[in-house]
Amino acid sequence: MKALIAISVSRDWVETEFLQQIGTWHLPTGWQVKLGWFRQFTAQERHNVSIGEAKYNYDRILFMDTDQIYPPEYVEKMLAHDEPVVTALNVSRYYPYDFTIYNFDGENDQNGVIVPIYKTMKPPDDQRIFECDMTGTGSLMVDPKILDRLELPYFKDVLDEEGARRLIPDDFYFCWNLHKAGVKITVDQGIIVKHLAKIVASPYNTVDLRRAWEKVNSGHGYWKDGRR
Repeated sequence: MKALIAISVSRDWVETEFLQQIGTWHLPTGWQVKLGWFRQFTAQERHNVSIGEAKYNYDRILFMDTDQIYPPEYVEKMLAHDEPVVTALNVSRYYPYDFTIYNFDGENDQNGVIVPIYKTMKPPDDQRIFECDMTGTGSLMVDPKILDRLELPYFKDVLDEEGARRLIPDDFYFCWNLHKAGVKITVDQGIIVKHLAKIVASPYNTVDLRRAWEKVNSGHGYWKDGRR
C-alpha cells in the first residue's frame, strides 16, 4: 500500500515548528509513504496537482499544511481508517477558533451563482468517530478510488459573476462535490491537529482564547508588552 503526504506550502516560508515534527511521525507497517511538497500559486492548483498524482499512483492521499502541528501518531492513525474520506479534529487558525467541521444546510442563489449553505458542527461528546459534510484540507485523507464519482476539477474556487469575490474556497467546493456524490466525511476526534498562529489554537483551549480575545477587544485587557 502506498500513501502520498501532500504538503501545501501556502506562504513564502515554512514554519520551523512544522519542519521540526517531520522526523517524529510514526509510519505504519505495510505502507510506503512519500512526502510531496506542493507550492503552486493557488490552493486549488496545489490540491488538484497533488490529488491528480494520487489518483494514478497511490492508495491514499493525506493533505497537510505547513501552518499546522500534527501528533507523532497522525499518519499511523489516519492510515488505519478504511473510510473513503477521513479528517482529524481541527480548529480554525483565527478567532473565534471554531471547529472546522460543518454540515450542509441547503443552497443559495447569489446573483446566478449557486453556493452551498453550511453550519458549524459541535463534536458529539459520546462519539469518537462521527460524520460531517464539509471540512478543510489541513488534516484530510482521501481514498483516490472515489474520485471517479466526482466531476472535474476536483478543487475550484467559486467566484461571483464578476470574478471579484470568492464565494466558496476550493476545499469547500471539493466537499460539496463529495456531498452531491453521496460521500460523507468521517471525523476521528481521537486525532487532534493544532493550528500555528501567534498562539497555538487547539480544541482544548478555544474557550480560553475566545475569552482573552473578547477581554482585550472590550478595552479592559492588555497585551504582554503593555500595548492594547
